[in-house]
Amino acid sequence: MNVKNGLFTSLKNKLKSIRKTYFKNPLNVFEFLFFEILYISISLLIMRPTQSESFKQIVGQFHIFVAIYLAYRFRFFALSIGLFINFIEISFLIFAYTISPMFSIFAGLTSKMLTVVCTITVSIFANFQEIQKQKLHEQKCKLELLSVTDDLTGSYNHRFFNEILDKEIEKSKTDNRPVALVMIDIDNFKMCNDVNGHDYGDCILKGTASILKEAAGSNNFVCRYGGDEFAVILPGFNLQSASQIAHKMRNLFEKNKCNYFKNHSFSNITLSMGLSVYPELAATKDDLINQADMALYHSKNLGKDKIHFYQDVLEKLKKHISSDHQHMIGVFKALLSTISAKDEYTRGHCERVAHYSVMIGKALNLSIKDISMLQYAGLLHDIGKVEVPKLILSKTGKLNDSELDIIRQHPVYSANILEPLSMNQLIDYVLHHHERYDGFGYPHRLAGESISLGARILCVADSFDAMLSERPYSASMTIDEAFMELEKNSGTQFDPEIVKIFIKVMKESDEYKKVV
Repeated sequence: MNVKNGLFTSLKNKLKSIRKTYFKNPLNVFEFLFFEILYISISLLIMRPTQSESFKQIVGQFHIFVAIYLAYRFRFFALSIGLFINFIEISFLIFAYTISPMFSIFAGLTSKMLTVVCTITVSIFANFQEIQKQKLHEQKCKLELLSVTDDLTGSYNHRFFNEILDKEIEKSKTDNRPVALVMIDIDNFKMCNDVNGHDYGDCILKGTASILKEAAGSNNFVCRYGGDEFAVILPGFNLQSASQIAHKMRNLFEKNKCNYFKNHSFSNITLSMGLSVYPELAATKDDLINQADMALYHSKNLGKDKIHFYQDVLEKLKKHISSDHQHMIGVFKALLSTISAKDEYTRGHCERVAHYSVMIGKALNLSIKDISMLQYAGLLHDIGKVEVPKLILSKTGKLNDSELDIIRQHPVYSANILEPLSMNQLIDYVLHHHERYDGFGYPHRLAGESISLGARILCVADSFDAMLSERPYSASMTIDEAFMELEKNSGTQFDPEIVKIFIKVMKESDEYKKVV
């Protein structure tokens, strides 16, 4: 029984192999059957004793052509059938020649032998040609794969990321389906790389790529975006389904990282993620990348090992302003995009300041209206930097006095831009967020409670995020170091009550507990 099953399996696999090699589409099947039937029909006609010799000679030439054509197109498969038919014909001619040794029979026998030699030769050359063709195709595929593959991790490279994202967004327009993007950063990678060496750093990158590819699935695209950052493109995924994949990637990473990273320091290696979706949140490819990147930055600033979704605060603001000023939202978006082009830090910074300001507002039990105003002010407080030269914004060294004077004008620029909204509370928060509690701030040197509560809240949130952020002119602090800095300057730069409340609410948050 086992032998029978083995033979049946072997025959089944052989038939599959023949189908894959010679009959890739229905047209190949039709072509083979047509010429094989034609070949057999001509053979039967030639072997009829009543046929005239001139007819046999004319049809015989066509018979040879069909045999060679089959050998060329279907190689050894057609050759095996052709040899079987030729064996019968040759046997018949030999038998006929022994009975009646006529020259015409001998000529036919010679023709058949030459046909066999020709078909064998053609089949061998055709098969060799097909092998070479397959090798060239495989080499081409390998070269194409190498051109879009990251050498170290085996994931797709940045070039492929841009190409496939363009294609998927174009498909989205025609198929009316979303495209999600997850930006991923390996937390504490630089520290592990510096402490344990570049080989261990490479091991982390390879292992992370393997885990992400396993979790993302074969229909999605895992790309190395640069350094320790990956991007996962999820065609057809909305925000909810993309969130499920993001959590799956993070959970699988936590479960399996010990299998990839031998050093015990892997416990500090986690993943921060930022998500956005086209066209639900993003209007263009660049918007999608920027939004996912800002969400990622927010995740890292909230304590790392987080998944954060992009939220368009401007769309919320749109609901709270009069119809006469709705067009200003587009203007703000354009200005924020301009600032992002000048200084990538600013846009994400504004998002995070808005988040921290809302946390403080809720802790102070402010009204929904005041909390919303804090959120809008946090997002728009640096919009005036659009007027500041890029050279000053990106300068790595210490600013000189004239450059400082220009920088200190950005709250005034912001207030002027927001003035058409006629939202006095919002403008006040933005204009005075750099005032100091001791009266040595700018632009109006207000002090204590003469500074509006919203501006004092914004000042703490703004400074805290700046402390946590890596900037060209200063290294980032840890959260605890930032808390110490806030307490150190409490009563001079910051409102002591707001500092106390902010530190308390941050220490009670899940983000802080996760870091600790």
